[in-house]
Amino acid sequence: MLSNIASSLLLASTGMLPFPRKPSNNTQDPRLLADPTFPWDDLLASETLVYQDCYYDFQCAMLQVPMDWNAEEGASNKTVEIAIVRLPATVPVTDPRYGGVVIVNPGGPGASGVETAVDLGKRLQTLVSAGPTADNQTAKYFDILSFDPRGVANTRPNFRCFPNSLERQSYETLLSAYGSPGSNFEAFSNIWTLQRTLADSCSKRAIEAGIGEHMSTSNVARDMIEIVERHGEWREQEARRLLKSSGSSDTNLLSRVEYQPGKEMVQFWGISYGTVLGATLADMYPKRVKRVVLDGVVDSFDWYKGELTANLQDTDLTISKFAEYCWLGGRENCALYHDNGVTFIAERFDNIMQKLLHNPVGLPGTDHTSAHLITQDKVRSVFFGMAYSALTGFGGFAELLAELERGEVTAPAFERRVTTFSTKKDLPELYGPYSSACKKEGPYSRACDPELDGASMALIRDAIFCTDAEDRTNTTKEEYWSYTQDMMEQSRVIGDAYDNRLHCTQWHARDSWRYEGDFNATTAHPILLLGNVVDPITPLRNAYKMSKGFRGSVVLALDIVGHASVNGVSFCASKAVRNYFQTGELPEVGTICPATRVPMDGFTEEDDHPLPKGETDEALWEAMVDFVS
Repeated sequence: MLSNIASSLLLASTGMLPFPRKPSNNTQDPRLLADPTFPWDDLLASETLVYQDCYYDFQCAMLQVPMDWNAEEGASNKTVEIAIVRLPATVPVTDPRYGGVVIVNPGGPGASGVETAVDLGKRLQTLVSAGPTADNQTAKYFDILSFDPRGVANTRPNFRCFPNSLERQSYETLLSAYGSPGSNFEAFSNIWTLQRTLADSCSKRAIEAGIGEHMSTSNVARDMIEIVERHGEWREQEARRLLKSSGSSDTNLLSRVEYQPGKEMVQFWGISYGTVLGATLADMYPKRVKRVVLDGVVDSFDWYKGELTANLQDTDLTISKFAEYCWLGGRENCALYHDNGVTFIAERFDNIMQKLLHNPVGLPGTDHTSAHLITQDKVRSVFFGMAYSALTGFGGFAELLAELERGEVTAPAFERRVTTFSTKKDLPELYGPYSSACKKEGPYSRACDPELDGASMALIRDAIFCTDAEDRTNTTKEEYWSYTQDMMEQSRVIGDAYDNRLHCTQWHARDSWRYEGDFNATTAHPILLLGNVVDPITPLRNAYKMSKGFRGSVVLALDIVGHASVNGVSFCASKAVRNYFQTGELPEVGTICPATRVPMDGFTEEDDHPLPKGETDEALWEAMVDFVS
């Protein structure tokens, strides 16, 4: 699709992958400590939650579940070993203020919940747990738990299409040489053949390994119910252990924390694709819903049909919002500012992009970087990635366009802007080819396979999507070419590279438990849906559509540009989410939360951000800012 420097970003961007990772300034962050690795391969799996300390402040476990949840009794059935990480609440389970566990799924599908929890767990915990002004009698403090879904990262068995990262990179190089699939029919034809060949061989190997036919969203939803059940079991055991060590025998306390088989309730925050998982769980197990937040909502009807035509409807609005915020930010904050206003800024944007179409910019190599070619495709993909987190991304993109206009962009500067939005390079000590284990064991070792980088995650995403979706193996080349053209009309930013369905045309792994629900349920407690006014990949209209099927649910709109609430800063929204987890209370229907900070208003990743006037919750503010900084 694109050349190597941007291929991972585009592969990641064209699906519902999680919000971009950025390094934290927190000196206690596990990534900045001496040895933040954890030997997942050495951790024995159990049918109960047996935790070990990991990543300094966290606890890790491997939970064994059936490969096939619907296997007949007595039939031979393989197992899946799910990697789980938990950040304990700031109070013990014996404390009346202990609120239980909130499960987080960061999206993808294919994103690592383990990585997300280690990276962002403390901030998520601050967002859902009681604040400094809470009533001590009713305040709740939560565990944050996440996991690597079936086939992903540390969960066993892994799903993978390549024997090692070098072979994967070779494939990406070949793929990127063809250009964007919508650019011309020859490029499309080559990409069609290459990706279908990969899908054919990869899906057959996945079936042989056993995991290919059991990676669907319905399976993961059932895994979550099992996690909740086993957590209830662990909660009671932990309470008994604490009471025994203290010499207490509080029967009232024991009745409060007693495990309730088959009745343990779900508290969940799903982001992006995680909203498909959350909606599926709520529809399959509506009586288990205690608190469910769907954030950056995917149209689940569209997902399960295998259409994916409901994602880019508002993508091009990000260009208009870029010009608007550039004008409001002024020359000091926007390098593409124009005295004549928003229209002229948008025209300047278009002129630079149009010039790149016919005159790509060559960047010579240095001692540390290879020669690069900056094409319009690359810059559009960078813009799409930066639009995910417009608050911090738009200013940098304005600088990049201004540098291109002046002919002053350098290879290191361009590469830095691209890798800012990778899901891998910000965690050099935890995973992949930057880890000490990789350096020690060599480039063909498992430690060197960056399973969570953008390209690898995209393949896992396609595997799960193709397994979830209606059978597309009868799709013809001409039909798919027409789909590509339709996507180009829907979005000039990224439509011609939006090829999520292509692998499905030659994907053989079909799940016997593929979900076919109607998303029409009365949950035990109403669901809260969050949607940004302009979201480049999950338009707000999706949230309203999905809300119609879940009685009593409420959509909270955020006047934010970016993907999901966590890529913006809004005290109003954060307080609403916290209040929902604390009390179950939903915002009033029709509420629109304003942004506390907006793109190019002077907000930068490096600066300190003083608490806004009138606000008093410093910890909540820092948690919000840390997400986007």
